Amino acid sequence: MVNLVLYFLGQPETKALLTLFVSIIILPLSAFSAPLVPHFIWVFLRSSYLFLGIYFVGVCCLVRWIARGGQYDALKTKDLSGKTYLVTGSAGGIGKQTALELSKLGAKVVLFARPSNLQQTISDVKKVARDAKLVSGYPIDLADLRSIKTGIEQYKKSEGEDAPITALINNAGVMACPYSTTKDGFETQMGTNHFGHFYLTQLLLPQLIKSKSRIVNVSSLAHAMWQVPCTSDTYAKQLNKQTYTPWNAYALSKTANIYFTQELHRRFHTQGVTAYVLHPGGVDTGLQRHVALSQVFFAPLRMLLFKTQLEGAQTNLFCAVSDDVVSGKYYSDCRETELANPHANNSEQAREWWEYSEKIVAEKIKQWD
Repeated sequence: MVNLVLYFLGQPETKALLTLFVSIIILPLSAFSAPLVPHFIWVFLRSSYLFLGIYFVGVCCLVRWIARGGQYDALKTKDLSGKTYLVTGSAGGIGKQTALELSKLGAKVVLFARPSNLQQTISDVKKVARDAKLVSGYPIDLADLRSIKTGIEQYKKSEGEDAPITALINNAGVMACPYSTTKDGFETQMGTNHFGHFYLTQLLLPQLIKSKSRIVNVSSLAHAMWQVPCTSDTYAKQLNKQTYTPWNAYALSKTANIYFTQELHRRFHTQGVTAYVLHPGGVDTGLQRHVALSQVFFAPLRMLLFKTQLEGAQTNLFCAVSDDVVSGKYYSDCRETELANPHANNSEQAREWWEYSEKIVAEKIKQWD
């Protein structure tokens, strides 16, 4: 438990919050009572709106700088001409920002998004792309296996069965939503965050292997919020409405992302496929729409304490582009990081979860007939 607390305290948003607290509350109070400073000076400073304004702006700038976390500054020097990136969840948040940044650097970018958002997303990315002809998109709903199959079939028909893939960025996700199930009967968070990406990656595996591609999976520090392994039994508790809890279900789906990455590395690294998993940080996106507290109490602080979408996309971009990454590892703030949940670093559990995922996805597909 102590290690977990220290892990959370080390996060940029936590450091930023503590800095804000110290700067706004503790330091001024202690300074006003400092015995070595004449009282009339503190009276003057406290009554000076200019001083208070400068102090407040300075604190906000410092907090904002801390909250941004690690940045992939080397990206600005990259030329991604001739490279192809596939991005899920590209209609908004860090997925869209990832696509925007890659397209600016000359990459071919393939967008996977829900049908209702796809055309607007394609239009937005084309506006900033170095070459608008290199931006394409296909309708995919990660909460619907049939939609995934249809979308990938359209992609292969249009781009070619052997179209090269530099990296697949499995970014789409949902967080802490009320209980519901997908069209295939999965608990919604696990169905979207894991099973959908598992099936999509399976459909692309021949191309990924042939291209010796990278696979980037977006997990979260929230994998540590429920200190249990991801198994068929723990998943069954979240599939049951009576025992469902939004944050436990989210944590479990993020542990599943980590297992998926570890198994991708174990099974395919000898064939040239590499896999990375990451925590993007606390980012101000629509992912928090189901978290009432963040919408009300924390709303005024989000601009200060949470990363912008560009800042939140940095580790996505780092894992997709940088040469300084190691397959099978977990990244945060553009550097390799230890996992906060000891159950998440278990090769046997990862293998069993892969086999379970294969089995249950295959069973759902058989029901189509």
